[in-house]
Amino acid sequence: MNGVLVSHPHAAPVAKGVAAAFAHAGRLAAFTTGVAFERDAFSGRLAGALAGRWPTLRNRMVDPLPTGALQTAPFIELGARAAATMLTGVGVALSSYDALFVAHDARVAISRWPRATDAVYAYEDAALLTFRRAARGGRARIWDLPTRHYLATKELWREEMQRWPDAIDTPPHREPDWKERRKDAELALATTVSVASSYVKSTLERLDVRAPIVVTPYGFPVDLFQPKPAPPAGPFRVLSVGVHDIPKGTPYLLQAWKQAAIPDAELHLVGSMRLAKSFLDGYAGLFHHFPAIPRSELAARYAAADVLVFPTLGDGFGLVIQEAMCSATPVITTPCSGGPECITDGVDGWLLPARDIDALVETLRRIAADRDHAAAVGRSARARAERWAARDAGDALVRALDASHA
Repeated sequence: MNGVLVSHPHAAPVAKGVAAAFAHAGRLAAFTTGVAFERDAFSGRLAGALAGRWPTLRNRMVDPLPTGALQTAPFIELGARAAATMLTGVGVALSSYDALFVAHDARVAISRWPRATDAVYAYEDAALLTFRRAARGGRARIWDLPTRHYLATKELWREEMQRWPDAIDTPPHREPDWKERRKDAELALATTVSVASSYVKSTLERLDVRAPIVVTPYGFPVDLFQPKPAPPAGPFRVLSVGVHDIPKGTPYLLQAWKQAAIPDAELHLVGSMRLAKSFLDGYAGLFHHFPAIPRSELAARYAAADVLVFPTLGDGFGLVIQEAMCSATPVITTPCSGGPECITDGVDGWLLPARDIDALVETLRRIAADRDHAAAVGRSARARAERWAARDAGDALVRALDASHA
């Protein structure tokens, strides 16, 4: 693959990292996306100046790429989002996500590609038409699946709805049939599948996937999250960050916390809560909930915690694992995430079987009884993060994709 076109609808950090990796290898044909600004260009400097008022502009900054490689279509992104909002207002059920991904895919499929393009790297839900065009031209097609396969999601919900029927706030979101067919068609066209965790790979291996599956963990954001200067003082504090629902394993965490009954301890849940109030009433007074905090405050939350618990039942990766480890806060998580790619059990964190409440109770009690040891594990976590930063991950991805197409 000498010239790779990287396509993502909204300049997500992972896509920017992929584009930067190919650019570093001298192999980027183009990075095509929605609203984005090259950091050193005039538009980037202007966006930076406006970011004080609109902080989300910082998310659209792209590090310098080869001249002409950044191809933006802001009106496609903004128009798709606006169209979805208007259609929803007249009773047509279309999410802004679906509108954006489908519109971006269509735009890329009919746009002019650099002559050097011999491979395309596109993301789930935004690859179908792009892959069809690439297939007609005999180009390699790399499909990035950032989360578990949709059939695994269905299976997870079926099982957990039986275990925790009283915890369900709203019925699980179901992908429309057209979208499932679209995912299937994208996967069938892929010549390589790129995932960030062995867990996601495992959800594909149960299917008849002919393309090789490449696993490359994300790089740690060591520049965004600095190690805490000292272990936290005061009450023993456990933190959990993200959406709090059944797939994230929150009911298991709440039950474990109740059973652990650790004196002088606090459980902080940061992020939206999607569990039934009647269920949460059974744990009233046992946790503190912070529905939404600015991302800029997350670093302080990690630093103030003795440990982060991420008890997911199935996650594509779980970026909070890496954020906490960069902050020198150790993590308890499950193999159903990027945990195995980031953690050596007992050395720089803990990997526990999913749904194992007793193991979580025992681990929490042990950490609370020896906070100095937990702090040492956190320092080991930071050291591991420094050995696998964004550049390391990007270089590894390029090598793995080259090997898959050799």
